[in-house]
Amino acid sequence: MATAKRATTRKVVVKARSKPPQYEVPPVDDRPQNHMKLAVGLLEVDPTLDAQRMFQRPWANKLHAIWNPAVLMVAIVSKRGDGRYYLLDGQHSTKVALEKHGPDFERHCLVFEELTTAEEAALFLAANRDRKAVKPVDNYRVALTAGEPLVTRVDAEVKSCGLTVTGSTSPNQIGAVQAVLSVGAKREGLLPKVLNTLANAWGRDKTSWDNMVIRAVGMVIDHEANRSKIDLDRLAKVLRKKTVRQWKADAIRHTTSGGGSHSRSQPLAEDIVTAYNIGFADTAPMLIAPGRGVVGA
Repeated sequence: MATAKRATTRKVVVKARSKPPQYEVPPVDDRPQNHMKLAVGLLEVDPTLDAQRMFQRPWANKLHAIWNPAVLMVAIVSKRGDGRYYLLDGQHSTKVALEKHGPDFERHCLVFEELTTAEEAALFLAANRDRKAVKPVDNYRVALTAGEPLVTRVDAEVKSCGLTVTGSTSPNQIGAVQAVLSVGAKREGLLPKVLNTLANAWGRDKTSWDNMVIRAVGMVIDHEANRSKIDLDRLAKVLRKKTVRQWKADAIRHTTSGGGSHSRSQPLAEDIVTAYNIGFADTAPMLIAPGRGVVGA
């Protein structure tokens, strides 16, 4: 006798309708504001610095070196009751534009009017403090897309060593973005010498591509007095005598208050030169310690 098939009950799920998003009513902002081009000679910085930072010449020099007026961003400006224009953001780029092109050079500005001192300060913070900093690797990647000459050359030099620049370090990837750019900026062809020397010393290990070590070895090789006489094979053998961690620990002990990776690179470079020079009877092949202008330490 055939058995009857049991009916299958299907569960029906009824999804509740999602509620429309609830938005806050934005506050009314009736402050006059305009987008206009203004001559940089008209843009001032309030000497009280209530809504501005102190001028930093090193930063202006960096902008000067990469200057491209075609990508100059909008300055944020406050037009006060006396009719004068005060910079809230864009002080350094305005200074560079003034020095390179003169007071009649015009730049795009977002001009606010009738601001209180507190409102000016809040705009400065919004433009400078209240935004997420871009990671060095993201700057590198975008600069590569933009075709910036230094980054394009550095990327080619890194790849010539069988490596790539990424956000993290592995045997074939370098995460020390700022270090490779710093060494690459010194002169063409230096970076491959540094990376190949590190590979010769410790192999293709992720510890080989350390920020501090890349900078220090770059200092040693790039010293003008060392360029024609340095033996890179000898340098690799000297480095191999200690691990990266040991070299760094010794350098940190020689650094006042610990310092950062850049400041620690100086004593590390000096330690490397001292170790390299051991065993020479003649001073001719000895290397010069970076920054000191003397043989050895």
